[in-house]
Order: sequence, then C-alpha cells, then structure tokens
Amino acid sequence: MSSPGVISLTLETAVLFALRAAIFLSARRYLLRSLYHDLQGLSAETEPLNPVAQDDVELDTLPTPSTAGLAPKEHALVPRKRALHSTISRAIFALCFSESLTLFILLMCQALDVFHSRTRLLNWQISLCTLLASIVLFIPFSYSLVLSYRSASGLYAVPIGVFLFLLSFIPVPAGAASHGIVATVLARLTAAGTVILGALSGFGAIDNACRYLPWFSRKGKAPSGEDILVAEEGLSRVRNDLIERRHSIERMQSEQPKADASWFSKVTSSLSGSSDISSATQELAGLEALEYHMARNLEALKEQQRKAEYSQTVSGRLINWGGCFFAMYCVYRIIVAIFNLVLPRRPRASPSDTGRRTTDVITVCLAYLLSLIPAVHVDADGIAMLARQISLALVGVIILSSIRMVLRGVARALRVTSRNLGASLMLLMLAQLMGIYLLTTLIQLRTSFPPPPSHPDTEADVGVVNLFSTLPEHQVFGALFDSSLLIMAGVSAVVRWFSHRINSVGIVDS
Repeated sequence: MSSPGVISLTLETAVLFALRAAIFLSARRYLLRSLYHDLQGLSAETEPLNPVAQDDVELDTLPTPSTAGLAPKEHALVPRKRALHSTISRAIFALCFSESLTLFILLMCQALDVFHSRTRLLNWQISLCTLLASIVLFIPFSYSLVLSYRSASGLYAVPIGVFLFLLSFIPVPAGAASHGIVATVLARLTAAGTVILGALSGFGAIDNACRYLPWFSRKGKAPSGEDILVAEEGLSRVRNDLIERRHSIERMQSEQPKADASWFSKVTSSLSGSSDISSATQELAGLEALEYHMARNLEALKEQQRKAEYSQTVSGRLINWGGCFFAMYCVYRIIVAIFNLVLPRRPRASPSDTGRRTTDVITVCLAYLLSLIPAVHVDADGIAMLARQISLALVGVIILSSIRMVLRGVARALRVTSRNLGASLMLLMLAQLMGIYLLTTLIQLRTSFPPPPSHPDTEADVGVVNLFSTLPEHQVFGALFDSSLLIMAGVSAVVRWFSHRINSVGIVDS
C-alpha cells in the first residue's frame, strides 16, 4: 500500500468521524433510553422510606389543564426541560461508548487491512486521547456537578485535582511504555484500572459463590406467607406509632406560648415544653430507624419468597444450574489466582506462548469444545487465543455481576436521595468503569489479535504501525490483578460472614 494523499487521508478520517457520530447518537437515542430508566429504578432502592423534605422535589409530568393560557397548543408543544446533570452524564457516557467502540473497530480494520495505516493510527490516537481525557478529566469534573447540583459551591475542580494527585503517585511499570505523557497516563491508569477490575472480580466471585453454591450460602428455607404477614403487621404497628408521635409533637409545638403572652409564662412553659419536645423527638428518631430496618427486612423477605417461587419454574431451574456452574468457575478463578501468586510464571519465550500459559484449564476446554463445531475452524494456536478471549469474557461477566451492588452501595454511601441525581451519578461511574475495562482488555488482547498485514510496496518511511504497540504489555499487570482479586475476595468473605452473624435476613445479598 503506497503512501496516501492528503485528500484520501481526509476522506477516510471523515468516514470514521461520521461513524463516531452515528454511534454517539445511537447510544444517546436507544441505549440510554433503557439504561437510564434502569438506573433510576436502582437509585430508588437506595432512597430512605421516609425521606425528609428536600428543596428539589421531583414531579412527574402533569397533564395540561383545561384552563390553559391563550395559546394552549404552544404550551403543549414545549418539551420538558432536562436537568443539567442528566444531560452531562448522558453525553459523557455516549462519548465513552462511541470512542471505546471505535477503538475496537480500528483493530478490526487493522486485521482486515481496511483504511491506510496512517488513518488507523491517527484515529486510534484521537480515540485513545479522548477516552483518557474523559476518564481522567471530564468524569471527575462531572462528579462535582452532580454532587453539588443546585448548590453555591464553586469547588468543581477539586475532584480533578485529587484524581490527578493520586494518579501521580502510581509508579509507571518497568515493562510499560513510558514515552510521552499519553503513554505515561495510560500506563498509570491501566495499573489503577487493573486494581479496580481485580477488586470487582473478587467481589463478584464471592457474591456468585454465596448466591448459587449451597456450600457457601447460609440461606434457610424460603419465608412463608405467614412470616411475611407477621412482618407486615409489625411494620404497620410501628408506622401507626410514628403517625401518633408526629401528631403529638405537632400538638406540643402548637401549645408553645405565643408572642403576646407574658414573660413569666413564656419562661415556665418553654422550660417544660422544650424538654418534652426533645424527648419526643428522640423517640421519633428511634422509631424511624426501627421502621426503616423493619421495612428493609420485609422487602428482603418478599424478595426471597419471589426467588424461591421463581426457582421452581423451568427457566428458574435453568438459571440456577447455569449460576451454579458459573459460581464454580468463580471459585476456580480464585484458586488459579492463588497459584499464580505462589508459583509465578516464567518470562515468555515468544509471543505465541502467552496464550498457552495465561489461560486456565476450563477456558481451554471450552475453546476446544467450540473448535469441534463444524462451522468453527480453529487450529492449536487458535485454541489458545480463543481460550484467552473466553477467559476475558468470563471475567467481564464476573465484573458485571458485581457492578449493580457496587453502584447501589456508592449511591447509598453518598446519601443521594434523588432518583435522577442517583441515576446520573451511576451513569458516570459506568462510563468510567467501561473505559477502564476497555483499556485493560485491549492490553490483554495484544497477542490475541493478528498483526497488521505487511505490504512489499510500502515505503520505508511510512511503515505499517501495529496499534497494539502503543499499549503497555499485559505481563506487567498480571500479578497486580490477581493480588487485588484475592484481597477483595477475602475482605468480601469476611464482611459477609459478619453480616450473616449480625443480621437475621441477608439484606446484603438482596
């Protein structure tokens, strides 16, 4: 392939930018429509059952009144204004999704020899820099906008400064490329992302093992209808007591001395009334905490009953069997991580050896079974590469299984009481995790993708640049991933053991 002209390079880049725009708009129009709604429902699970009054009250769309103004058609055509934090989170998620997908498309173009090498390298660097800027700068800045929504705080740049300050302390791995600021940021971000993904994998492995394997789960028999009825009656009594206490506090506050009362009556009544109101308020706070805990226990009982009823169906049995096999793989993955740390791998002799030594037995067996399908033609080296890709896919499934609880826990820890604010925060976290997971996956796929085809007619100063050469090697981050996986798995197991000892109902597992 000869050197491209400026016109052809511009046209190819314009085609790729049009593809980016199409992916961006499709993600905003179709993908986010269901994803944002699901995150709103997940955020609603973190809201308190009796929230205090907030200044920002969310209302559904109200019907147009019959006594509208002079131009009712114009008012009916005015769309509902979307909050700023929702617009920003949607745009950033769509941007990260489009650039991530563009990176994979460019790798496919390299394998199929589509577009010129310079076009692929230019657009690869554009997408890589945009994704890095989104993870390091745009998303931390958006965290400030979401968490300080409708407040007078001007500390928007604090999360960016903290993120960059902490990122600067991460040492650049010795085997990673460290030429240029982009390569340095990529190596440090990949090291941090490897720790995060390893922690999510360890958390998800323990969660799946405790959920599907009977040896690890401490679940008793499913709650009966009588158990739920008793819990509902107890919760109803506590809520009735709450209503009576609130009425009594309002009555005591209304009996406080008015402005035209004498000075002596104000002093005597305030001394006696303030102590009564203070004690009643403390009792009310205790009842609210009890009501919140009982309501969570009731929801956990109902959820356990629904799961028990669903597990008796055909689809429920299939899901339980599949979950059981996947949970056994999670336990096996933890054992493999222990062996990798105790018996570290020797340095590879050639790039072709990587697939054979970095995959486990289960994924190799799955790849061999897939190779037996008549439509799939895979040789011995292809089985090793396919096994590595299956291993990455299974790790991705483990991470996805733990993201839901992580997002819900973060929203609860930050005390986000608005469904839209919680959904925007979760969407930003998903965008950041998606970008980090993609970069880490690309690094691990360096030996799984074929190199770019060579052309004898290529000029010496042009050269065909392998896009993977701009990424650090996976061998540097293997032990880091296994270490974070084991640490988080141990911490998660200890926390679950204590939660089962303290709580009678497994709220953490719901």
